[in-house]
Amino acid sequence: MDTGLTIRFILMYIKNVISVYKNFILIILLEALTITIFIYLKISVPAIFIVILTFILISFLFIKGSIYQKNNKQDFFWEISNEIKQNEEEKVLNNYEEKIAKVNAVIEKINTVSEKYKNSKEFLKTFEGFRIIINRLQSELNAAKLFKVNRNEFLGNVAHELRTPIFAIQLSLETLADGAINDTDVNMNFINKAIKQSNRLKELVDDLINISKLETGMTLNKSCFPINSLISETVLELSGIINNMKIKLSYINETNDTIVFADYEKIKQVLINLIDNSSKYTPAGGSITIRTKAGNKCILVMVEDTGIGIPKDDLPRIFERFYRVDKTRSRDMGGSGLGLSIVKHILELHNSQIKADSKINQGTKFEFNLPI
Repeated sequence: MDTGLTIRFILMYIKNVISVYKNFILIILLEALTITIFIYLKISVPAIFIVILTFILISFLFIKGSIYQKNNKQDFFWEISNEIKQNEEEKVLNNYEEKIAKVNAVIEKINTVSEKYKNSKEFLKTFEGFRIIINRLQSELNAAKLFKVNRNEFLGNVAHELRTPIFAIQLSLETLADGAINDTDVNMNFINKAIKQSNRLKELVDDLINISKLETGMTLNKSCFPINSLISETVLELSGIINNMKIKLSYINETNDTIVFADYEKIKQVLINLIDNSSKYTPAGGSITIRTKAGNKCILVMVEDTGIGIPKDDLPRIFERFYRVDKTRSRDMGGSGLGLSIVKHILELHNSQIKADSKINQGTKFEFNLPI
């Protein structure tokens, strides 16, 4: 149980004892005063004796009622505490739905009982302490449940993505082993298929390692450098590959030679991933344009293409790991399915965010900013 709550219980118990005996002392004083008045007025002894017995009975009932009421409230708190403790010590793993249901039942019980003692400020404070602790527990259970769902989905996606290239490599090698290795018309074809899929497998493993490092909060190697030079260098490196796809790759600079403070290699990876993604969904004869504009104490970087576009319903999910708008088309063109997710994580480490806007058959625009 929470240490602060335990201390509050102890202080509450001491206050309860003082409160009970304080009222008892007041009753005794009142009784003594009454007897003194009776004696002064020369009232008979039997009458005084009856008054004394009456006061004793009243005192007994008062003390018993007070202690019972206090103990009843304290018993409720201990009951709730035991329920919370039992829920936390539950040995069965992953039964989050059952645990959340128990916590919700405890919250409902607290709300019901708190109405009964709403005039007691002391106990309302204790109730509030319980509410804070239980709400915190409920939030942690919901987060754990979400993590379990995401973990299972991620493992399923990884297994599926790994199975595809492994199966293709296995099929090519088995075909070669069955005799195709001696057939000069097809042997190189199967060898090239195996090499292509092994490269895809290596790319997937490398991206998994990269995203794992990014999600654990890897340290960035930040420095000051001209963003325009980095973009020009990246466009020059990729122009040959993109031009072979009959897609025009260009850079439009609408700023001065602006200096940014960021991780040079990681921002370059962001640009490469965005350009690579655009090239996969831009048909021959289309274009990919990188544009820079001045922002408020930052520089805006945009990557625009004239590709097939992304449906509105899919747009919010394109930065999820392994999410593909057109699964068949995406796998045919290769890639790990982690490129945009890596972009998102890199920019988040730079305290930036990436935005995407798209229209079907008109193209897609990605935009992010970097501090200057």
